[in-house]
Amino acid sequence: MTENKLKLTGLFANFFVTARLTVLLILACLLFGLLAIIKTPREENPQIIIPGASVQVLLPGASAEEVEALVIRPLEGIVKQIPGVDHTYATAMNSMGMLAVQFKVKQDKEKSLVDLYDRVLGERNRLPAEAADPVIRSAEVDDVPIVTITLASEKYDDYALKRLADRLMEGLRSLEDVSTTYIKGGRDREIRIEVDPKRLQAYGVTLDQVRALITAANVSAPLGTFVAQGRNQNVFLDGYVVATEDLKQLIVGNHAGRPIYLGDVAQVVDGPPEEITQLTRIGFGQADGRFGRSSLNEWPAVTLAVAKKKGSNAVFTANEVLARIERMRRQFVPSQVELIVTRNDGRKANDSVNQLIEHIGISLIAVCLVAILFLGVKEALIIALSIPLILSVTLGVNYIWGPTINRVTLFGLILSLGLLVDAAIIVIENIQRNFSLTGNGDRRRIAVAATNEIGNPTNLATIAIILVFMSMNVISGVAGQFFYPVAFTVPVAMAASLLVAYS
Repeated sequence: MTENKLKLTGLFANFFVTARLTVLLILACLLFGLLAIIKTPREENPQIIIPGASVQVLLPGASAEEVEALVIRPLEGIVKQIPGVDHTYATAMNSMGMLAVQFKVKQDKEKSLVDLYDRVLGERNRLPAEAADPVIRSAEVDDVPIVTITLASEKYDDYALKRLADRLMEGLRSLEDVSTTYIKGGRDREIRIEVDPKRLQAYGVTLDQVRALITAANVSAPLGTFVAQGRNQNVFLDGYVVATEDLKQLIVGNHAGRPIYLGDVAQVVDGPPEEITQLTRIGFGQADGRFGRSSLNEWPAVTLAVAKKKGSNAVFTANEVLARIERMRRQFVPSQVELIVTRNDGRKANDSVNQLIEHIGISLIAVCLVAILFLGVKEALIIALSIPLILSVTLGVNYIWGPTINRVTLFGLILSLGLLVDAAIIVIENIQRNFSLTGNGDRRRIAVAATNEIGNPTNLATIAIILVFMSMNVISGVAGQFFYPVAFTVPVAMAASLLVAYS
């Protein structure tokens, strides 16, 4: 067959048959795929963009009921005027209110956040003047922690564990790929000021003066409730003050020409709250047996959660976090405190990739055995080479333009494994048939002619499969974003299988 009679498929096959760089291109594709496996961020779930944010407002000294009336209700009225808001979820507590805002899935994320900033800050006058300025934070899917470490001890209580977790958290914040860290459980540090009414009266100082001066000296610290009517007056601070000695030296008044310090009229206590509002514990059943102690069920526990930055590799980030935790454990964590990794999405993502490689090996063996039975050893080896080559091209394209390596991406690759070799088998089988019919002719010319012969039906069959999976892109909402890796990966893999079959 002359070259001017070749179709596009034949021209493509003729190029690779006659080109001297074909072997180098194959090696380059395999190396590109290996680089993509190493470099592409790995995570448990695909990136899902749901526009959302939280609005936090501090109102020092206010009760939860006051926060609801003075902060939450005005915020809800402000936010509900913003187009595209789907729903809100409010939390009111002593001295602080938080409003979670969820936009519709189709809303532009950046525009939604700008609208929220403009509306909330533009109507700041609807909030109390003594309230702190609203703090607005965007909500990301990566805010979900990828690593959680639970601190448990038979010797130390939850307050001591919380202080230890605070030190660990500070050490993790300097990691480049860590975005958010927080602690779940344990009692917070509380600086409690126990005022003596008799001393106040003796020095001519009122409780309102003490409270106002403490608030002025420690603006960031919300004040709690206090008991009046002749009993010791308690004023609570949430822990922004580092040294209690600074509070004791705070001047609260003058008497007989000399300054009156807070330590003269009150006792400053630094420690856990007197009232226990929550308890957190960890326990393991008989099937675990990691410590061999049934008493572990009675140990208090505090959990440190770590989230990664968007686009970072969950495997690398998790390994960095655990390495830093281990280094800090040797430096200052008491031996009586157990550090237990209760969640590691990085390891799960890594296991998923390893599972993919294992399935590729199984598929190679299965395809080789079937091809040997029906086509022959040489043809089977060619088909076996096509699978890693196709996956290398697919992963390379995925690394440049596609989603991260996650369980849905891997599902798409595993789903396409049975389809990837179809084009290669058809081409190889037709080439073999033409070899047997033409005898000892020019084998290169015969291979090109055989490929050219079945080009159109092979193209149509592959394009039909590509269109079927590309149609998944019309799925809207969260489901559409969740299955996007399949809609991207399978068509790319099928297109790559067609190119590899003709090469």
